[in-house]
Amino acid sequence: MLTLEGELRAAWNLGQFEPWFQPICRLGDGAVVGYEALIRWNHPQRGVLVPGDFLKIAEDCGLIETIDWCMFELSCERLRRHDLADTFMTINVSALHLRHVDFDQRLIELLERTGLPPSRLVVEVTEGALLDNPERVRATLERLRAAVIGAALDDFGTGYSSLSYLHSLPLRILKIDRAFVLELDKGANTSSTTVVAAVLALARALDIDVVAEGIETEFQYAALQAMGCDMGQGYWIGRPAPITRWLASGPVGA
Repeated sequence: MLTLEGELRAAWNLGQFEPWFQPICRLGDGAVVGYEALIRWNHPQRGVLVPGDFLKIAEDCGLIETIDWCMFELSCERLRRHDLADTFMTINVSALHLRHVDFDQRLIELLERTGLPPSRLVVEVTEGALLDNPERVRATLERLRAAVIGAALDDFGTGYSSLSYLHSLPLRILKIDRAFVLELDKGANTSSTTVVAAVLALARALDIDVVAEGIETEFQYAALQAMGCDMGQGYWIGRPAPITRWLASGPVGA
């Protein structure tokens, strides 16, 4: 663990962390309408590492927020540089960030530096972050909405969410957790199908967009499209390069 902590600190100094981008597609025609920015560690010996390989240690040693802000800035700058279409991008914002009263102001200043229009950015928060301090989170998201920065609720239905969150929070997007999407392979008469249909109906009533996560089979894709889900992300969509990293030289499929 101490070895990995030392490597993490060196990686930060050497710029080995980079954002990769998973497309969010319109299910009707497969067109890319947005991206989720995902952190990767380009380790010189072990290759490209996913968050599960290092984020817990980054949290324990106090580096996670510093790494996140680096990723936010790189993601915004690279989206502006490499994707000139009117796509949006989501970034994952933890409860740690939302505890800072100046989080929204720092994010606005970051957008000014990178030149990315605020309307193209969406912050993803989890149900756990909402429970940390609902009133503070709501106030932060309201200030972000005033600055034309959107908000998405991630992994909906897997925690302790209340319908009051959807009613009172300024949400632009609701993300259906991959656990419900996976169950769609079992057919139409499952509890997951009922949950997904109910979430879609509720989101439409509240004028919130929906993104289904983790679409991995043609059946899942077809089922979601039949239920009226407009957007999704996962390995079935955007093949053969569902995750892309944009480097200074241009887009590279991975």
